[in-house]
Amino acid sequence: MDATDADVLIVGGGPVGLCLALGLAQKNARVTLVEAQEPIEGATQSFDGRVLALSQGSKHILTQLNVWQDLEPFTTDILHVHVSQQGYFGLTLMHAEEMGVEALGYAIKASDLGRVLWRKVHSQSGVEQVCPATLDGFTQTAQEVTAHLSTRDGMKTLRAGLIVGADGTHSQVRKTLGLALEQKSYDAWAILAQVETQKPHQNWAFERFTQEGPVALLPLNTHSHKLVYVASSERYQALLDLSDSAFIAAFRAKMGERFGPYTTISPRVAYPLKETYVNKVVVGRAVLMGNASHTQHPVAAQGLNLGLRDVSAFLAGVDDLTALDNRVRLAAYEQQRQQDHRKVMRLTDGLTQVFEHPSPLVGHARGLAMLGLQVMPNLKKRLARFSMQGANVL
Repeated sequence: MDATDADVLIVGGGPVGLCLALGLAQKNARVTLVEAQEPIEGATQSFDGRVLALSQGSKHILTQLNVWQDLEPFTTDILHVHVSQQGYFGLTLMHAEEMGVEALGYAIKASDLGRVLWRKVHSQSGVEQVCPATLDGFTQTAQEVTAHLSTRDGMKTLRAGLIVGADGTHSQVRKTLGLALEQKSYDAWAILAQVETQKPHQNWAFERFTQEGPVALLPLNTHSHKLVYVASSERYQALLDLSDSAFIAAFRAKMGERFGPYTTISPRVAYPLKETYVNKVVVGRAVLMGNASHTQHPVAAQGLNLGLRDVSAFLAGVDDLTALDNRVRLAAYEQQRQQDHRKVMRLTDGLTQVFEHPSPLVGHARGLAMLGLQVMPNLKKRLARFSMQGANVL
């Protein structure tokens, strides 16, 4: 590796790529980070105004990376979770105190997460940033990877011991490897916005299942919430075209008023809901992480947290630089991550199928199951630990 430009070339400057760069640099690896967008005001455009949910497990990972102390001022604790279904009885309540944790999770704006992570990367020696730049392709031998980039100054060739694709659902690293992306469309879109309510949220998060899809409120600051409205492909555009007051009325018809009237709402954005999966995440000296290898339905808020677990699992096996491209270690990493990915996807897909089933008998059975969780604290705690820590607790 001494003759290469970097020990690891990371393609993608989202949260997964940035966290991996920080972790590797802290282990004295030479890292080159390639990102298509140039950071403006501290972050790239991919870190927009959306609100993200970080789990307890993610907090631990970010603490290990010496990032959490800078993120914490921008986070809102989720202390209580209320899960219900429209049109049927049954609900489940979870409380941080009941679970023996300081919070069930943490809400943060993507823009705040991006600013903190990019600031950390800028201050971290050992990370060379090449941006804006795009990957045109790469080749690999038994000894190294040779990557070809397009930059504002023209073509650039870099050699590295390992290449990591953290470049999202449309990953150029994955495409170069020729790996097929298995996809399942839910024929639905998630509409996102921020709303304010008359009363403070008191750190409550709400998720309500409907036959069209779930709706949710995630606490932010004191009166603000992340709003999620999952709508069918046939209906989502009509909802986007509604006036603010009409959209709030449509949302209220599903969620109700939990904290008094909704007072203001931000511009709405929407994205299609798909499950994607790649059968291999390691090919030779190339590794896929985050959305480059998996995406899930957002019903359980596991997407970003699963990507951060990819980073943590990879870093856990790097005691020294010789471990970076150790074939046995990479094979073990792939097996462990695929097990985690599949377990999460089974959960998210299963929840979606069960809660959107139109049969009244299934609806009543769901209600009984939710009531069962309320009277079976050990099972409820087990499911809560899965949400907070990941698949290894099931």
